[in-house]
Amino acid sequence: MTSIKRAGRITTLGFAVGAGLLIAAGAGTAVASAAPDDSGHASTTSSSPSSSASSSARSARPSTGAPAKAKPTSKVSASSSHSAPVVELPTRTRTSAASAVTALTSVPAAEEPASTPTPSVKLASAQRIPTPARVPQAALDIARDLNTLRRNIELLIRHQIDDLRENLTTLRYDLAAIIAPARRPTNPDIPADETPGVIGTPRSREGYFIYQGQTNTCALSTAAMLIGQLYGRDAMPTWEQIVNEAATTPSYSTPGKPIYDRVNDTFVSTTDVLQLLQTHGVTAKSTQYTRGQRDLAFTNLKAALTQGDAVAVSVNADSIWGSGAPDTAYKGDHLITVLGIDTNKNVVYVNDSAWEQTKGMGMAISMNVFMGAWAADSYTTITAVAAASSQTALAA
Repeated sequence: MTSIKRAGRITTLGFAVGAGLLIAAGAGTAVASAAPDDSGHASTTSSSPSSSASSSARSARPSTGAPAKAKPTSKVSASSSHSAPVVELPTRTRTSAASAVTALTSVPAAEEPASTPTPSVKLASAQRIPTPARVPQAALDIARDLNTLRRNIELLIRHQIDDLRENLTTLRYDLAAIIAPARRPTNPDIPADETPGVIGTPRSREGYFIYQGQTNTCALSTAAMLIGQLYGRDAMPTWEQIVNEAATTPSYSTPGKPIYDRVNDTFVSTTDVLQLLQTHGVTAKSTQYTRGQRDLAFTNLKAALTQGDAVAVSVNADSIWGSGAPDTAYKGDHLITVLGIDTNKNVVYVNDSAWEQTKGMGMAISMNVFMGAWAADSYTTITAVAAASSQTALAA
């Protein structure tokens, strides 16, 4: 019984397939006859095998865009001018044999993958989203930026604290200059050169001293002392010689006037001091620092003394000497010569021309007092080196 049912089903399927092939062949002939030719007009002649083949070839092309809707066939063209009745296939909910045949014959065309265009908006959105491979790099970039920001904030706070500390130190020394008792200079025995803990050669250089008298000539006196340190006592000008030279040399900072006016006892600028040193074969430069560059200024000062440069600094005299500062020591921009630093005793040895030789030569100033007075004048430092092998003689 089972074999009979199986044979019946096979027979029915074969009959359905055969009927479907006949119907499909008839429908294909009708469509080929109704299709327009290349000129855009419907064919009025009977369909031939060649025309059917060409029509089938055109209908078998794969679609590159959206699938076109099938046009209903309203007429079938024959050799006569009369229209043939429309052949319509009944549609059912269940899959018919004809549709199965059509699906089977259309499989080769469906094997070619149709390209589905991706909307540009979605593509742009996808590109804006970091890929998993880029997420670690983005996290590293954020961490690096945050670390840089943290360091900048730390530096800013540190600089603000340093500036505040420097301002408080300067204020303390300024108040001490007003209300503190007079501080007298001390002239201890300077250690011998190359003593451990001594920077520079203070013992060898303390003898190059000039007293400025009751005049505002600390800059000129300091320039003469720097020349003596570099070229020796024979090349060192006296106070009278250096003053006469400045009084007869045009000023570089104030054109039309001399470097120094003896009648009015004028102030001598740092620019004119540098130019005056240059005429004596000395190459000099002046450097100023901010309050936050205290350590840098002190490091450069020690380096200059170590390599044998002649060094002068500008200080606030009242901060060093309090109410006992000499009248000739200009309160601001008072230039003195630095001989060396004693790290064991924590003092700085200087020559200050505002004091007489017995007091101003080889003076010892405590490190804290020196740094405060130096900071009050922007850590101004003049470093000088011998610029020529032959010494420049100073006219008598």
